[in-house]
Amino acid sequence: MNNTLSNRAERLFFIVSGEHPSLPSSEILAILEAENIPFSDVHLLPHVVRLKAPLTACEAVYSRAAMTLKCCKEFFICTSDYHEIFSKCKEVDWSFLRDKSFAVRVKRVQSFSPHISTRILEREIGSIVWNSLNGRVKVDLSSPRFIIQGILTSSFFILGLALRIIRRGVFDKRRPKFRPFAHPSSLDAKISRLFVNLSRVRRNELFLDPFCGAGSFLIEAALIGCRVVGVDIDEEMINGARLNLRFFKIRPEALILGDARHLPLMRVDAIATDPPYGRSASTRGAKLDKLVYSFLSEAFNVIQPGRYICIAAPSRLDLKSLSISIGFKVLEYHFMRVHRSLTRIIAVLNR
Repeated sequence: MNNTLSNRAERLFFIVSGEHPSLPSSEILAILEAENIPFSDVHLLPHVVRLKAPLTACEAVYSRAAMTLKCCKEFFICTSDYHEIFSKCKEVDWSFLRDKSFAVRVKRVQSFSPHISTRILEREIGSIVWNSLNGRVKVDLSSPRFIIQGILTSSFFILGLALRIIRRGVFDKRRPKFRPFAHPSSLDAKISRLFVNLSRVRRNELFLDPFCGAGSFLIEAALIGCRVVGVDIDEEMINGARLNLRFFKIRPEALILGDARHLPLMRVDAIATDPPYGRSASTRGAKLDKLVYSFLSEAFNVIQPGRYICIAAPSRLDLKSLSISIGFKVLEYHFMRVHRSLTRIIAVLNR
């Protein structure tokens, strides 16, 4: 990719998972902010994030995201109408496919545009490409060189070139049950990576999890190139985190047996954490609101000015008011249902 191409703003779209209504799109924007990639003209649709950014945005999202499926360069967007879709397809310059192999893939989000057949779209768009190149192109449905990606979402159809496909199976291989030390409070790798990304930490920066438990957040931060420090009040957890990090060949800056309310650090660049709620993870007798307030008060002095904290808490806790009373700006506030008796708040705070 040459510098001229990579620095020019392009219309891109990202197909995201349906695991949560707002977190996948927030993760993409947080990654672009963390990587200092300019973006604009954001348009959110069900399972799709559209924006203008250089093509390097696709590489950044591909290398970090947990809730994104595909990164694509957009050709066009139109209403989900056969005539308009095929008319727009005929306007695309398909010359980049000459003497190459390709396949057309069309995905429907939920049950949008039931009057449109994805099979018909794939067949007819393929025919348009073939005819525009007078047959000087190869259709390969098993291992194509290029994938032309379409998606039906809301009342729209979007078509583009898939630049990156994210294989999320790597996160499954890092699930807590596959680590040397597991604990019921451990979050899975995808959610842990999400928290790390929302903290907007950058490669080589110092990342802190002050309630590190078995080390899930530390693992994900280290795997994107951060220096990591974990603190926990439970010696068993510190020892378990050490085993888990060693399993993934990660060398932390430090694993500290200590209290998050009295952090033994002067400055860190980013924090992501999931404090104990008093069920599978012990609060050591402290009331949750007082524990979180004391931690955030300490974190306000430790986090670099202008930087971010991603923190979780049960919805019964008024995390927003606590954060604002200390001096943080609440940048994002998401609700994630865990089970019938627990809905988790995920907040992003700015110092």
